[in-house]
Amino acid sequence: EGLLPTFQSLLQKGAWGITQDPPGINGCHWPTFLSGVSPAQHGRYWAQQIQPGTYEIKPFGFPWEPFWNVLSRAGRKVALVDSPEAPLADDLNGIQIIERHSYSQKTSSIQTYPSSLAVQLETSLGKEPVGSWRTAGRSLADLKDFRQNLMTSIEKKTKLVSHLLKQDEWDFFLTAFREAHWAGHQCWHLHDPKHPEYDPEIARSLGNPMKDIYIAIDAAIGELLQQVSPETTVFIFASTGMGPNYTGVHVLDEILLRIENPQRAAMRQEVGNTLNSLKRYKFLRQLKKRLWKPIQNLRNKGKQPISQLSNRKCFQVPSSEAFGGIRLNLVGREPQGKIQPGQEYEDFCQSLCQDLSELVNHDTGEPLIRNIFRSDEIYQGERPMGHPDILVEWNRNAPIASVSSAKIGKIDKVYWDSRTGDHKPGGLFLVSGASIEPRRIEHPTSIVDFAPTIASLLDVPLPHSDGEPISGVFSKEASIQS
Repeated sequence: EGLLPTFQSLLQKGAWGITQDPPGINGCHWPTFLSGVSPAQHGRYWAQQIQPGTYEIKPFGFPWEPFWNVLSRAGRKVALVDSPEAPLADDLNGIQIIERHSYSQKTSSIQTYPSSLAVQLETSLGKEPVGSWRTAGRSLADLKDFRQNLMTSIEKKTKLVSHLLKQDEWDFFLTAFREAHWAGHQCWHLHDPKHPEYDPEIARSLGNPMKDIYIAIDAAIGELLQQVSPETTVFIFASTGMGPNYTGVHVLDEILLRIENPQRAAMRQEVGNTLNSLKRYKFLRQLKKRLWKPIQNLRNKGKQPISQLSNRKCFQVPSSEAFGGIRLNLVGREPQGKIQPGQEYEDFCQSLCQDLSELVNHDTGEPLIRNIFRSDEIYQGERPMGHPDILVEWNRNAPIASVSSAKIGKIDKVYWDSRTGDHKPGGLFLVSGASIEPRRIEHPTSIVDFAPTIASLLDVPLPHSDGEPISGVFSKEASIQS
């Protein structure tokens, strides 16, 4: 529609392609990008993971160093502004700014390297040089405030980056506009008229916040690109796509319980409601707006005790909404394992995958699951002990409020999360510069290839990367700013 002239220009003048996510995982794009290694090495698939040798779920600290540390040690001048999920550097030939958030109070603060940089920025730009909200209510007033906060955040970040670009001759400059991410999560229902929570009155009054945010980011990038020389290689990375947040994570553990104990299906079969499940989905999601806090408290209290997990053959582990994670209770790995390694493990996996493939979305008749992955097949070599054994990719064509199969019977349950939009596999990247030929890169590019590509442009070896420099795009003379 001509609303994103900067992106349109970059598509016409530079090379571009689609990114390939780590298979079966939707929660480790940035750790994979910044490390240049696959989840099989860096160990991260989600923010919270099972602790090896236990049944406890805890936050997962990222152990792999970012590739820009290697650039820094090689003498390259580095600037980082709010790189997602990146740790604050202990030592860097350059600067780093990280935005920290309080979800409950909708406040943010910054951490910097060196620490004195925070005071310098406050003197130059005032307090809160960056800051955006992650969540929003569903009233017109809440969504207006949310959109305005994101627009202001883009404006502040553009001013901050513009200021820093002038401070030195950087070899590598990276910044992230995460406002599109938050808008996609919280405002998808206003972008998608088919979404069950689409509100035509709010849409008429407010418009499309996602479109507004994308237009603002496009303008911000255009403004920043005016400050860099024509010889600079510019790299834009949009990590994932976005779509409706239809998921089955809320029914997965009950599915596993019923597969393991078919009698449970008869015992737990719920009495049908006079409303069909899709109407119930919309009704309960609307009710959630007023009851979210007590519902969240109840949901947290309802987590299964460790003693119950130890008695099962398999159980659900945390994951993104796009994929469900399943852990087998394996002898020799879990403290009270039930499945023996070897043939028993293979037979159980095969039987479980068959049962999962027979599940349907009861409201549409379509398969509930689009793909089933086994971690030991998609991640060859040494596999981190905390990963799921089986990952299921949900069929996200429609809301998932009722699921069924001959074995488990029928389960009716509505997903309570507040986000109406969520990530979907496949992102976009664009590269432009004096030495870049306009072209589309036909084959999807793995996320692990970006770190060695950038390092190669700066003539710095990256020996521990799983990826390879992207071929046929860059020349040796190019310098890079992202």
